[in-house]
Amino acid sequence: MKICICDDEKDFIHNFQLLLEQYFKKRKTIHHFNFFENEEDLLSYLDSQNDIDILFLDIKFQTYSGIEIAEKIRAINPSVILIFLTAFPEYALSGYKVKAFDYLVKPLSYTQLENVLDRAISELTSNKNNFLVVKDSGNIFKIKFSEIVYIETYNRNILFHLTSRSEITGHESLKTYETKLDKRFYRCHTGYIVNMAYVTSIQKDCAVLNLNITIPVSRYKKKKFQMLFTDFLCNSIF
Repeated sequence: MKICICDDEKDFIHNFQLLLEQYFKKRKTIHHFNFFENEEDLLSYLDSQNDIDILFLDIKFQTYSGIEIAEKIRAINPSVILIFLTAFPEYALSGYKVKAFDYLVKPLSYTQLENVLDRAISELTSNKNNFLVVKDSGNIFKIKFSEIVYIETYNRNILFHLTSRSEITGHESLKTYETKLDKRFYRCHTGYIVNMAYVTSIQKDCAVLNLNITIPVSRYKKKKFQMLFTDFLCNSIF
């Protein structure tokens, strides 16, 4: 598990590191930590190594706001568990836009950190067990749910579009795969299933995903899709 902290206060980062060490020492486990003092270094790291599991992000920066940085991060890694750090709780309320997991108020106490990390690790562990096994021409692929952006019917086969920009072909029916997925997925059209974690908006007859990908939405499914997407956003924060 990789945990990253981005905050422009050196003393806060130092104290945070001590709290993290206390937390994992208590549980007799070791995890990898990365600390960043500015948003540019964090984004540069994500461009080269997109492997963060949990990110603690200061909500106020000199150049960009934490929300703006979070939007950039979500475009790179939509599945990261994002927890805001703030001295002003009212700022954290806009976290629903970027599907924040929770927020911590400065000055930070060990109890605060312990509570949110227990929940975040539980969520992360649960999500890591969610995957599909897809067979294609003698090859077998294990695909995490968090890696699937959307699925479509293509030339009588099923095409999985992944976060890595790669594609994998499956040969079972779309309905068969649909029954194996969890509630973050919705069949918005006869030939499409979408991961709502990657949806940025629902328009007249399509859903807009990260990187300006658009997929069709059936008019018969649009109302329920909008309702489920709203619920998904609301339940992704705090």
